Amino acid sequence: MIIAEPQRFEVYGAVKIFDVARVLALDSGSSGRSLGHVIEVTRGELEEVASKTAIIVPVRNEDTLTLENILRAVPVDSPIILVSASDRSPVDVYKSEVELARMISSTLKRDVVVVYQFDEAWVEALSGTPLEAMLDEGKVRRGKGEGMVLGVIVAAAMGAEYVGFIDSDNYVPGAALEYTWIYYTMFLNAATENVMVRIVWPFKGKLASSDMYLRKRGRVSQHTNNVINLALSKARRIETDIVKTANAGEHGMSVKLALSMDWAGGFAVEPYQIVWLLERCYLAAEKSSCPAMPDYVYIYQVEPRNPHIHAERGDEHIASMVATSLGTIYYSRLASSAVKEAIEKVLREYNIKPPPPRPRVYYLSRADAKSIAARFLSNARDSVAFTLGG
Repeated sequence: MIIAEPQRFEVYGAVKIFDVARVLALDSGSSGRSLGHVIEVTRGELEEVASKTAIIVPVRNEDTLTLENILRAVPVDSPIILVSASDRSPVDVYKSEVELARMISSTLKRDVVVVYQFDEAWVEALSGTPLEAMLDEGKVRRGKGEGMVLGVIVAAAMGAEYVGFIDSDNYVPGAALEYTWIYYTMFLNAATENVMVRIVWPFKGKLASSDMYLRKRGRVSQHTNNVINLALSKARRIETDIVKTANAGEHGMSVKLALSMDWAGGFAVEPYQIVWLLERCYLAAEKSSCPAMPDYVYIYQVEPRNPHIHAERGDEHIASMVATSLGTIYYSRLASSAVKEAIEKVLREYNIKPPPPRPRVYYLSRADAKSIAARFLSNARDSVAFTLGG
């Protein structure tokens, strides 16, 4: 793969945010071109970092064919962690997911782990830990962020050095494959262990009853990006538009960084990562609260070639995501009075009465992930399937 080097970056305390880099070639071919101002990695290098990268796929009641295409798109050298919040009744969707994962693992002789988000074993594993707030009414709360945290815990137990997240509702398998190559490439290029890679979709389309229309930016992300950039502009007193990936569902990072951060539940998870890092590594009075110092956290933003196409979710879902995303900023130290006013204005445009909901926060940075994973694995019921190499 060949990716253009980002041409600028901005520094906020110990957070270094790079402007968008674009994929120039999906296949770099043979090495030795000596191209200038590009990041180029060979297939051998991609394979090497792939084995160190666990790909986490959160899923909830997704069409089986769509999910299968995503799982088959992940390079075979990367272990897959499928975290399912799917229904068990009236139809047992989760059972089909387990069967699909077992078939893929057996056929391709690859590592696949299937984790049921509501397995009772998580209750015992999380109780009495800093992550106990993830539990509600005797099970893990339903939410994308919650599933991602469980995936990170399992990845740490497996010894992965990196994790990459891929949404299960993408109708373009080639896009999922490209995301993994981008993760591998930027992980190799980073000059720090504290690295995060976030995907900027070149186009985002939804399959609906009308003709497809490819948008440059999602309806939610444009608001969240604008508000975070406004907050940074006000804090530094220099206008910026550096953040382009506030709601990047597809993103990856080192396990070291993932375990040193706190996470938000539900759809607040992606913007909260950026907000948390800026609070701890830029605005915090005590810089010791930043997990990277004296090093930097590198945040790369990369635009692939493949479009991101998924099902239409509806206006109500979009409004909820807007409110949830903006809530991560509204209750943070980034939110000056001007920023809060901007957020409230957006909410009113969606007929939502301010203030936005406060994000649920889980303190993974204070937890012993490997200990939690060990407790979970020792008590996991048959609702968790491990299909390792067949």
